[in-house]
Amino acid sequence: MQPISKARLEQFSDGVFAIAITLLALEIKVPHLENTDLKNSLHELLPLIPNIATFILSFLGIAIFWVNHHQLTRNISTVSRRVVWGNMLFLLFVTLIPFATSAMAENYGNILAVMTYSLILLGSSSSFSILRYFVEKHEGNTKVKILRSLVGPMVYSLAFLSAFYSLGTTYALLIIPPLFYFLPRK
Repeated sequence: MQPISKARLEQFSDGVFAIAITLLALEIKVPHLENTDLKNSLHELLPLIPNIATFILSFLGIAIFWVNHHQLTRNISTVSRRVVWGNMLFLLFVTLIPFATSAMAENYGNILAVMTYSLILLGSSSSFSILRYFVEKHEGNTKVKILRSLVGPMVYSLAFLSAFYSLGTTYALLIIPPLFYFLPRK
């Protein structure tokens, strides 16, 4: 395999992220409101709250993945075969996020839809952790600090498993990784 330049890896990845965000946005449907008064119109919008919340959660997730990916790739000197394929695996899961978002928004409260969403976020966060490991090792870092990268996979695993018992717990768990991302780092 001929070496792939860092710029090609970043450009391809940025394109995939842009497409994923676009697909996510294309799923936003403009509601048809039957009522003309404010109170009844607001009441008509209430059922859309789960869809909007899922969209925001997914948008934040993709945005966080993009920022982390940018931080990870900015200091890469060369790109190895492992890094290329680790990146492809990660991007595969990122492109599935819009599908999982639509499935969960359309089937709010359905255990299979929630499990699918959790599983795809688990795949995304796990594959990013793997990619990070490959990059760190390729760059010659002997001590890879990966503990913070494991929070997402652990929480998304719990979210997936909790769907068997409590969807409310699953929804609460799905919010934790984006919130964790914004905590100050030491």
